[in-house]
Amino acid sequence: MKKWMKVMLACGILIGSASIPSWAGHLNAVHAAFAGTASQDQLAKDMALSLNRRDSSAQFTYAGSMAALKKDIKEAWNRIMNKDDYLHYIVKGYSYNATGDGDTAEINMRFTYWETLAETNEVKKRISQTLSRILKPGMNDHQKERAVHDWIVGHIAYDTSLVSHSAYDGLVKGKTVCQGYALITYEMMRQAGIPVKIVEGSSRGINHTWNLVQIGGKWYHVDTTWDDPTPDAAGRVVYNYYNLTDTQLRADHYWTTSAWYPPAVTAYDEVLTALAVKDSANAAFYKDLYEQAGYLYLTDARTAADLQSLTGKIRSAVTNRQQKLAIRYLKGATVVSDVRKAVEAQRGLSSYRYSYEDFSRTAADDKLIVIEFTYTAAKGKK
Repeated sequence: MKKWMKVMLACGILIGSASIPSWAGHLNAVHAAFAGTASQDQLAKDMALSLNRRDSSAQFTYAGSMAALKKDIKEAWNRIMNKDDYLHYIVKGYSYNATGDGDTAEINMRFTYWETLAETNEVKKRISQTLSRILKPGMNDHQKERAVHDWIVGHIAYDTSLVSHSAYDGLVKGKTVCQGYALITYEMMRQAGIPVKIVEGSSRGINHTWNLVQIGGKWYHVDTTWDDPTPDAAGRVVYNYYNLTDTQLRADHYWTTSAWYPPAVTAYDEVLTALAVKDSANAAFYKDLYEQAGYLYLTDARTAADLQSLTGKIRSAVTNRQQKLAIRYLKGATVVSDVRKAVEAQRGLSSYRYSYEDFSRTAADDKLIVIEFTYTAAKGKK
C-alpha cells in the first residue's frame, strides 16, 4: 500500500489529501528524518493538538510561502506520526485546502480515524484494568511480556471479515485485524513499562503489522496476530512468533529496514538459558518458556535431518511405546512422503496420525511434526 498526495495549485488555492484505504492491516509508514522550519514546527503543534482531540476538522494559520505549504504539511504530519505509534495507526488520513497570498495562508483540514477519543480512552482504561489482574508484584519484564502476549492471544480473535481495525474493536467486540492486535500489544506493553514499537510490512503475501519490544535492553519481534490460531481456538496459545530476531522473522515477514526499527539480533533461547542459571528464583519460568517457545526442537535430540534420521527417531519412539512424538524435520519439502515412509517401516503399530506446521525459529523450510501412535495389542491381551 502506498500513501499518496494529490495537489492542485490555481488562483492561490491549494487542495491536497493523504488518504489511506481500508484493508486488513494498517496505515502506511511515514518514519523519516525530519528537520523542521519554524512554520513546520508551529503547524505540527497545531495539528497534533487537533489529532489528539480527535477533531474531524480544524483551521490553521500558516506563516510561510504557498510554494512550501505542501511540503510543510507533509513533513509536519510525518513528525507527529513519528512521535506516537498509537496515534499513527488509529488515524486513517487527512485532506485539506488552503488559501493565501504571499507569506501567509489559511488551512482547512479534515481528519478521519479508526477510533474516537472516547474509544481510545476506553481502550486505555480496559488495558489498565486487565494489567492490574494479570501482572503480579515482583514480575520482571520477561514475565510481564509473556503475561501480556498470552492474554491477547487468549482473548482476541482475528476478524476474518476484515471489518474491524482498531484496538477498541478487539477489546470491546472481541475481534480485530493485525492493526488492532499491534495496537493492543503496543498499549499493553507501554502501560506495563516495556519499550515497544509497531512495525509495518507484509507477511504471507498480505500487508501486515506487528511489534518490536525491548526486553533486558535487547529488541525482539513479537507477532501476536500470527500467534493466535485462525479459526480461533479458545485457550490455545502458541509462541511461533515470540521474541524473534530479524533473521528468524524474515523467513515469512518483510519490512523495509530503517533507523526507526532497531535491529533485533539477540537469540532469545540463549538469553533464557543464561537467565535460568543467573536468576535461579525464576528458573522454572525460563525453562517452561524455553520449552513452550519450541527451543527444544533446536537440539539434536529433537531434530531429524533426513529420512534416515527421521526413521530412527520414530523407531526409538515406537520401541518405547510412546503415544506421541514431536520433532523438527529439516526436509520440509518432502515431509508428507517421508513421514509415511518412516512410519510404515515400523512394526507393532495399528494406526497413526500426524500433523505438521512451519517451524518459525529457523529461516529454512523446517517443519514441526507431531505424530500420534496407536499400538497393536500384544498376544493374550485385549
